[in-house]
Amino acid sequence: MLTKTPSKHHVKYKLTAILLPILVMTLLFMIIGIAPFGSKNLLISDLSTQYLQFFAELRRQLLHLSFSSYSFLISIGDSLVPVYAYYLLSPLNLIVVFFDPAHLPIAIDLIIWLKIILCSWSMTWFLSHKYGQFDLMTICGGLAYGLCGFVSMYFYDLMWLDALILLPIMVAGLEKLVGQCKPWLYVFGLTAIILTNYYMGYIICVFSLGYFVYLLIKAQPAGVALMHHIKDRRGQIGRFLWYSLLSGMLSAIVLVPTAISMMSTGKKELHLRNFALKGAFGPSFTVNLGFGGNDFTGRLVHNPSMFTGSLFIILGIAYFFSKRISSRNKQATAYLLGGIFLGMWLLPLNTAWHLFQRPAGFPFRMVFLFSFVLIMIAYEGYLKKIFEETKLILISTGALGIAISIGYLWANLFSEKMTPFKFTTPQLFVNNFIYVLVLGFLVVTAIAIITLTDRQLSSRVILSGILIFELMLNFFVATRDAPFVNQHQFEKRYYQSEQAIRRVQRLKFTQNKFYRLLVMDHPYRDIYQIPYSGYNDSLLFENHGISSYSSTLNSHTQHVLANLGFSSRNIRRIDMLGGSVVTNYLFGIKYNYIIGQHSQELIIRPNTAQLGFMANQRIQTLRYQPNQIFKNLNALVQAESGTRQQYLYRPKVTGYQQSLVKGVYHYRLQLRATTSGPHYLYIPKVRLYHVAFWVNGAKLSNTYSGLGTEMIPIGNLQKGQLTTVRLHATKRLKAMPQIAAGVDLKKFTAATAQFKHHQFDLQDARNINRHGGHFRGTVTVSRRNRTLLMSFPYDQGWTLHVDGHPHKLIKVADGLIGAKLTPGKHRLAFNYHIRGLALGALISCLAVVLLIGSGICQKKRSVFVKHLHYPSK
Repeated sequence: MLTKTPSKHHVKYKLTAILLPILVMTLLFMIIGIAPFGSKNLLISDLSTQYLQFFAELRRQLLHLSFSSYSFLISIGDSLVPVYAYYLLSPLNLIVVFFDPAHLPIAIDLIIWLKIILCSWSMTWFLSHKYGQFDLMTICGGLAYGLCGFVSMYFYDLMWLDALILLPIMVAGLEKLVGQCKPWLYVFGLTAIILTNYYMGYIICVFSLGYFVYLLIKAQPAGVALMHHIKDRRGQIGRFLWYSLLSGMLSAIVLVPTAISMMSTGKKELHLRNFALKGAFGPSFTVNLGFGGNDFTGRLVHNPSMFTGSLFIILGIAYFFSKRISSRNKQATAYLLGGIFLGMWLLPLNTAWHLFQRPAGFPFRMVFLFSFVLIMIAYEGYLKKIFEETKLILISTGALGIAISIGYLWANLFSEKMTPFKFTTPQLFVNNFIYVLVLGFLVVTAIAIITLTDRQLSSRVILSGILIFELMLNFFVATRDAPFVNQHQFEKRYYQSEQAIRRVQRLKFTQNKFYRLLVMDHPYRDIYQIPYSGYNDSLLFENHGISSYSSTLNSHTQHVLANLGFSSRNIRRIDMLGGSVVTNYLFGIKYNYIIGQHSQELIIRPNTAQLGFMANQRIQTLRYQPNQIFKNLNALVQAESGTRQQYLYRPKVTGYQQSLVKGVYHYRLQLRATTSGPHYLYIPKVRLYHVAFWVNGAKLSNTYSGLGTEMIPIGNLQKGQLTTVRLHATKRLKAMPQIAAGVDLKKFTAATAQFKHHQFDLQDARNINRHGGHFRGTVTVSRRNRTLLMSFPYDQGWTLHVDGHPHKLIKVADGLIGAKLTPGKHRLAFNYHIRGLALGALISCLAVVLLIGSGICQKKRSVFVKHLHYPSK
């Protein structure tokens, strides 16, 4: 064991612990070219489609000191509570206040840069605190944790990184609780983890239980039965459960409202297929014991990212075979690491550990726990001088090399390359050149470990250098295919887009009215190297749209929009593509703004509703049929107007051809319109990313070849007009002759004319972006149509006052919000309340009282015990 660092060198090591992670991360960002150390920004994956936009909203609310509980900038409207709780509660997010929207990507880069550094510092502190040792290897342990495989693969889901920062603090607190009956650090650490991200908080709560059992096993005396040992430790078990409960109660002010809000999303449903008794990954997982096992291309589906540096993996293997480690410690560690591994591998446990939902991409989100424990025991083995056991180090290195080789062999023989958006294989094709480098690093690392001595600082520096280079190389490989965005281009396009959208919003006919504006901004989208859907850009540019992508999307929003033709890839996404003249009216989509490279086109629709209008009572019982979009649209108009007329008609198929040429399916469909009005195509249950469309020889925009299934406009046709539609697809399409329909525009216009004077007239429409949870307006109710139909999703958080009196809200149009009203003119006041906030605050306040009481009782007990041992004279 290395001797304790002399005090005169202690400051030097502490300074190194602070500066080295900063240096490493700065160098990494400079090599990759990440702003502010380069010209690129990290707008990749969810950073470009979620975090940028959510941070823009957070910045607005922080600057205005007004935190709205509801926003009409999220699709057709949604609660902000789960967005705050899942994405935005990290204290480090306050950095966004100092950056204007065009420079928010730099703020995101700096937040990630700082969080990874804090991960390293936190782990370094934990190792030095737990083992009372501080040297270069302590710092290396921090770096290995801060740049472990999980961080390299998932750093762009930056809200999870706070859990990694706080985990070492929580574990140190748990050890203090068990060993010294001091609960405060544990309560602080666990509560902070839950508050910053409840999802990771749940994962770590499960781990804390496992770690507590690990500590119990370690403390089990030889010759004492386990059950007897547990009985002897009842006090410790009780304290652990009590203070864990208090931590959860302290977090209730966030947990309770969030849990209630999340029940409005599609994630409340459990699927039995996610609990099938099978493994979640195969033998190729051992590829990830070496660097470069995963890359950006396979970020959504891959094996667990277990890499922590060859040094710590070799020492971790040696730990279990060294005679310097007690059998009890090996047993406890095997239980802990084995439990984490089994929790990742066995699908039912994996699903349960992911909050009973199988991850939709970015799997094995608890793998950082494996890395944490592995680094901890490897460092413990280092202090026990395992590195002096040359034979054991060589055997461990050989075993690791064989395991990695098996993984590469399996990946080469049995894993097929993952095709776009078909996530069926757990491992992409591996890079065999990286395999050679991995073996080289194993050899070099083993030699460096064997030559490590107390007297030679240079050998420790060399070993540290090898580890750092390997960690940086792994991070580089994990991001090498990432489609980074040029920051200068982003700033330029952002300013141009913002000015263009502001010009539309300043037009006279947009003032003091609530309408939705859909923006197809080609220059802004073109700065991204991969197809960009702009799901949450309404938050970025402050225009009311349709699109949204969030793990917290209201299930009613997705249900209604998807069943009326809008593109929906899954329960978390809805796109603005797929609208029709029917949905344009219902949702008030008055403007379509198409921004091109050299031109701009603003489409203004004269016939659209505002935020709501009075409809027939049949709208209360309307139900949509899955994959029957045209039937749903027709039924919607009938329910709104209270008629039985037919509004949508299928055209007559006059010609149909299908052929397969060089692996591409060619379809030619000739239609004769049976009504006059806009016509649409719809192909159910098909992702259109592989489909190209031509109408009368003119190719439609590639934006329609998206990741979901939406209606495709084929033109405003006259009755009897012939139209030829051609499709090219790489997959066979079904039911081609039945996929078209047209809206009888004359009938539809007549049906909606009755709503013209019965619109909900929103007051102070300009402030709804800032105060979306509170708005007022008036409406005139006729004798025929007495059901208020509002174009935002049903949510039990809303309350309504009519003429100053409370009034019941109901669900209408199979997912939207409405109310039954009496004839005449009424004043309406809508208010959104955060359900569960009062209860959560009460529970948290109770937890504070109980925590203080527990502290007082514990102090009195310790004084009493001290008095028994040392009575006064």
